[in-house]
Amino acid sequence: MNHKILNKLEQMIHISPQLLRQPETLNHAIQGTFDIELDDVNYTNVGELVDRIDDKILDNYFRNHWQGEMAKYKYSGPALIGEVNALKPRKVLDIGCGYHEFKGKIDNLIGIDPYNSNADIEVKLLDYHPTEKFDATLALGSINFGSTDKIFAELEHAVSLCNPGALMFFRANPGLPHDVEPDRTGGRHSEWISFYPWDSNFIVNCADQLGVDILDIRTDTHKNRLYFVWRTK
Repeated sequence: MNHKILNKLEQMIHISPQLLRQPETLNHAIQGTFDIELDDVNYTNVGELVDRIDDKILDNYFRNHWQGEMAKYKYSGPALIGEVNALKPRKVLDIGCGYHEFKGKIDNLIGIDPYNSNADIEVKLLDYHPTEKFDATLALGSINFGSTDKIFAELEHAVSLCNPGALMFFRANPGLPHDVEPDRTGGRHSEWISFYPWDSNFIVNCADQLGVDILDIRTDTHKNRLYFVWRTK
């Protein structure tokens, strides 16, 4: 759950408890605060509403504002093209492929992304259940949003999509915000996004729990991102 959104929503309801009984007013308040539009604000618990707001914010940011900087990364950028192709993979999965910059460059690549129409399939990782397994996967900044249980569930599912001996290439944000400079309206498009605070201990502990080998962990040259590689057993 995104606690930034939860805390703000609780504050709004604390100040104006009538929002609990006035869905239309609540929707207007959500739109004014988070700059999104929800089709439905009915919910059984606040957590459900928080998740709905969070998903809309991510969709708006990555569809309309985010710009990829793939070429700036030394290890988790263009260098991966030759590294992955050298494996001669039968199938490669790019999780959260964004603008699908590796399409046509990495062999036998399928890109999934819930927030970008350039993907081969617009789907969230946890909702993706292909019949084939993959010899390599990429998750370059895409497993980075939400609580620890969600991050771990996404890692676990990614591992389940791999053949034995597959290589898994990751780039992870150690919790640093995007949008250092305000946009032209004075706001920050990623203000309400919760970036998971990855660190090397979490990488090692997750690898141990998921039964994968760690081949590499290092800091990439751009924006202090963590780059690491796992191999399934």
